[in-house]
Order: sequence, then C-alpha cells, then structure tokens
Amino acid sequence: MKNISFSDVTLKFMCGMFCLAVSTVGFAGVSFAQVAVVDVDPTPRAAPFDVDLAYGYQANTDLKNTSGDFHRNAFRLGLKAEIAISNSLKVDNILFYANHNYTFSGDSAFQWEDIHRFTYVPLFKYQADERWTILGAPLIQWLGEGGAKASDSFTGGGLVGFNYRSSPDFSVGLLIGVLSQIEDDALFLPIPTLRWKFAEQWIVRLGLNRLGPDVGLGGELVYQLNKTVEVAGGIQFQKRRFRLDNNDRVGEETQSPLYGKFTWWMFPEANLEFFASLVTNGTVRLENKNGNKITDKDYDNTAFVGGKLHFIF
Repeated sequence: MKNISFSDVTLKFMCGMFCLAVSTVGFAGVSFAQVAVVDVDPTPRAAPFDVDLAYGYQANTDLKNTSGDFHRNAFRLGLKAEIAISNSLKVDNILFYANHNYTFSGDSAFQWEDIHRFTYVPLFKYQADERWTILGAPLIQWLGEGGAKASDSFTGGGLVGFNYRSSPDFSVGLLIGVLSQIEDDALFLPIPTLRWKFAEQWIVRLGLNRLGPDVGLGGELVYQLNKTVEVAGGIQFQKRRFRLDNNDRVGEETQSPLYGKFTWWMFPEANLEFFASLVTNGTVRLENKNGNKITDKDYDNTAFVGGKLHFIF
C-alpha cells in the first residue's frame, strides 16, 4: 500500500472540502432544485440493470409564527435499465415512483397528504472516445396529490451535457437542465458534475445525487473505510412542487439537508445505505390554481433519517 503522510492527507482533505463548498454554493440553491429530477451518473455502468428501494422519515417540526406542525414519510421504488444501441451509444431507461406522505396538524393552512411522483427519463450516452461522453435526455414526470387533476400535474423538460473522464479517479462534466413547473416559469440551470478521488480513500462527488428517497442538487465528501464500506457527508438542495386535490391548488416544499451516510456493499451486486440529516432552510408554500401565493411558512430545523437498498444485475 502506498504510504501517505499526514500532511498530504490534510492538504488533500482541505482541497476537497474547498471544492465541495465552492461548488455547492455555486449552485443556484433551493430555488432551482426542482430540476434535480434524477440522479445522473455518467460513469460506465457495472451492470445493465439496477433496482432500489428507499425510505425516509422527516421528524415532526413546528411551522414558524403559527401554531401548526407536520411530519413526512417518503418512499421510492426505482429501476434503471441500460440498452446498448451500438458499442458507442447506450440508453439508460430511468423509471421511478416516489410517495411523500405529509401529516399536518388540524389547525394548519397546509392540508395536503399523499403526494405521488412518477418519472421517466431515457438518458442517452454517446461515448465519443475513451474520455469524452455526450449526454442527453428528455424527461417527463407527474407530480400531484391523490385526486388531483391528472392533466394539470405533468411537467417535462430535458438535460444535455458532457462528461470528461481523464482517469478512473477523475471525471468532470456539465449538464444544462430545463424543466417546466406547475403554474410557474420554466427553470434553466447549468449543473457542474465532478467525481474526484483526490487521495487513496477520499472522493468528492458533485451534481445530481440521492439522499434516500429524495433527489437534489449538491455535493458530498466520501471516505472509503475499505472495499465494502464508505461514509460520506454533504449538503443537498431540494424542491418539491405539486398539484393539489383541493381546488387545483399548488403545494411546494423546499429544504437544504446537511447529511451523513453509511454505505455497506454486502456483496458485489447489492449495497445497503443508512443516512441521517439535519433539514435546514425548510419552507412550505400554498398557492391558488394559477400559481399566486396564498401563504407560506418557514419551519424549524428537523431530522430526516432513513435508508436505501440497492441491487445491480
């Protein structure tokens, strides 16, 4: 094993933290996180199929300047299926269903319950050479409460970009995301991506990533304890906007979780992940059917914990 001095590790750790902080702050923040529809991984796939099951619980928290409170349970089932059109062109068919079950106190103005999200993204990956990959994907999703008008709950858009992989330890890229929103202007966002193994056991990841059942924009610093176990910490920006059943209104939640994760590869085809996070900058918002604000409330920082089971084959 290569010997690494304490000073070398410290320097590389500080460099990694600097890149993590600068890059995540460089994202437009929670206001643009709705474009984070799927976790895009441009690196070569180890297997053509993967399935994941995830669950998260957001602990009860008080709405500020009011007497209301709420908590949230979240579940996700996802499937990715890679199809090789040619040696250089492949398509990742990404399909998932997510359910966010909110429970608000009876005196709260926010009374939505089960929010459903169906998403399909065919991600085209063209391998120009051993270093350059061109990426492109249309996307369509349905976000609404049970009983919401189906035709008013669709959004769509696309991603286009590239990934440059100079070695197995370093890849960098840029994605341009465009996404329509329910009763709001379309979003346009450049999304930098990075995977950098800057020391023997340290990795920085930036871009679109997962925290249990939720997807967001952000970055994380990873420490690999050994070949089967890694721990990570990071920050993520999330936004959920959806059609409601009551008078075709619109609901929205934004937040910025600070998290830690533990991942164990039980065997090469499966891993188990546990996470715990502190949800910060949380806000819920209620709008009428035309997207005009009725009310919004910040909420106290709270915990979000859960896990994910992931299979590849």
